[in-house]
Amino acid sequence: MDDLLHKLVSAVITGALIALVGALSVAVRRRRVAREEAAAPAPVEDRSQTLLRQARQLDDSRDELAAQGRQTEALAQAREAAELWRELTRVRPGRFHVERREALGRLSELLAALGQGDQAAQVRQEAAGLS
Repeated sequence: MDDLLHKLVSAVITGALIALVGALSVAVRRRRVAREEAAAPAPVEDRSQTLLRQARQLDDSRDELAAQGRQTEALAQAREAAELWRELTRVRPGRFHVERREALGRLSELLAALGQGDQAAQVRQEAAGLS
């Protein structure tokens, strides 16, 4: 009976030790990965990602200002956004033409609303050339 009890206790202790070693191993690996990730340099945003983020922010700002009736400020944002979309189509040929056309359309609307019909027509013509 003592021999059976001894084998049973031995098996339980062995199992517990194996589980403990496994848990410690996982914890050590997680800590090592966390340290490596913390020490790794932050990913560098490429030029097109920066331009895209800025253009979208300007589009949002333009729309908010226009909705508030601040047309002159919205026009400044629209001009800057259109320029960034223009730059994006240069940086990434074949991409962002739809977004550029939409930005030019909004710029044209704001120019017309502020009585700058000639400039609005030029911008509409540029947008039409992107089709």
